[in-house]
Amino acid sequence: MIENPEETVKFIDKLDKLFNDREKTFVNLEKVVNLDYSAVTVLVSVMFIFKAKGIKFNGNFPKNQELGRLLVDSGFFRYLSRSVGDKVDYTLGKPNQIFTRANKKVNSALSYLVMAESSRTIWGSERTCKGLHRILIELMQNTHNHANSEEEGSTHWWLSVNHDKQNKKVSFVFVDYGIGIFESLKKKPKAEKWANRIEKLKQFFSSHGNPELLRALLEGEVHMTVTGQHFRGKGLPGIKQVLERNQISNLHVISNDVFANVEKSQYITLKSTLNGTFVYWELNQTNENLPWVTM
Repeated sequence: MIENPEETVKFIDKLDKLFNDREKTFVNLEKVVNLDYSAVTVLVSVMFIFKAKGIKFNGNFPKNQELGRLLVDSGFFRYLSRSVGDKVDYTLGKPNQIFTRANKKVNSALSYLVMAESSRTIWGSERTCKGLHRILIELMQNTHNHANSEEEGSTHWWLSVNHDKQNKKVSFVFVDYGIGIFESLKKKPKAEKWANRIEKLKQFFSSHGNPELLRALLEGEVHMTVTGQHFRGKGLPGIKQVLERNQISNLHVISNDVFANVEKSQYITLKSTLNGTFVYWELNQTNENLPWVTM
């Protein structure tokens, strides 16, 4: 998803078309020579929607044994073999793990557990990482509120946490396989509080392409245009602020037809569309951290 987003999103888009046609699907991974946890996490989220609708979904291993181990270690086959309920699996201690929740509410407890484990990998002891906690809460909240325009809290989010103890770095992949940022904005409900803002939002859409729109969303420009007020540390601008404060590193976002390397201010239109939102970031020794506060 990070190194080759164009082809990977194209592959996911193909799976989405098969899902819409209710076609039983077999994913042939034999010839795959490059696979990482970002792609595995998205594949798990796609696999889950097939299973939720009773559409047969299966696959095989890459011939490359190292990539096969990566699939097994991620817990991929655990999700392939059973349904996923509303509970988060707190089996911490593995170097790489995927969590999920049927997103009825934001799960702050998981955020603190992930923070404690990640800081031990990076600094050797538990540290408070305000940026990590904030980005996790914001992404969970966004999924709950915006990933499904018909019903709040009905879309699963998926979190992959991947520890690199040798380089003292932890990388995170957050995926919601919902409608995506731009489709969510287009379908804002015409509630009373939005009555005077819909037209401004439409005007902003008509004058900006999606890459520029994502940049403006992250910078808080859309919020200012629509409301006339500075953002209050919430949503996408809050996530960008966490990066600017050096509380996280290497932030990437993919949603609908846009790929963004936020740290390098690169916003690119993709030829294919991801139905949902993908966010990647890292935490390392250079990022801000504070003494651990007992939660």
